[in-house]
Amino acid sequence: MAIRSLDAFEFRLLHSSTSAWRAIGVCIGAVLVLIACALRKWGAAEVSANPNEIVFLTGIGLAWILITMQLFSWLGVGARDDAIERRNPAALVAICGAIISVALVFTGGQLGEGPTYWGNIFSTGLGTAGLFCLWLFLELGTRISNSITEERDFGSGVRLAAFLMATGLVLARAVAGDWKSELATLQDFIHDGWWVVVIWLSAVMLEWVCKPSRRRPFPRWQVFGLFPSGLYLGLAAAWLYHVGPWEGMLK
Repeated sequence: MAIRSLDAFEFRLLHSSTSAWRAIGVCIGAVLVLIACALRKWGAAEVSANPNEIVFLTGIGLAWILITMQLFSWLGVGARDDAIERRNPAALVAICGAIISVALVFTGGQLGEGPTYWGNIFSTGLGTAGLFCLWLFLELGTRISNSITEERDFGSGVRLAAFLMATGLVLARAVAGDWKSELATLQDFIHDGWWVVVIWLSAVMLEWVCKPSRRRPFPRWQVFGLFPSGLYLGLAAAWLYHVGPWEGMLK
């Protein structure tokens, strides 16, 4: 079997397990700052005006991220087994993208006015369930985890990370807004979030073109990773522009 050499960027990610731990830690720290800033700017009035509430909900966000990280390995890419112990740069990038996507959905679920925390829990749970369902469908349709964990294909890791972040952006927007009821939230989720199906279909089609094959065992990640990733994120950005601000954002 031919062995692929790592480029300089991949080598830095793969340098040691300590580097992987550090990268994941930095990623989690960055998204916690994102959550806190979003709560301060767009959270409910009682939350944005109270630093203790911001700290509390940011702590809940940390717990949410750490809990959902335990599910990553069920979808084929584990933080400890693949990114850290096996020092797989493709898995590390995919894990960081997954963390960001979960944080985006959590953040969206906290935005808007509501009488109780139940609205936050319901919205966040709905968005997170949607995110993991789309990830599962992508895995079933393409087996992208094999390209990441067995082939150690960096481009596949980049594509999965971008797909998850794009999906997280759309679903975060779909669950954001003032709370009315469970039914209204579900209706808004479908109305404002169905675009993730388009992103998923694009990812499935591109994955069969871009993943490693006998004809092209070592695809260049700069071409087969960045270009599809730009498409996924571009589709998400276009949809966010189309649907506009969530209810209560401009108060």
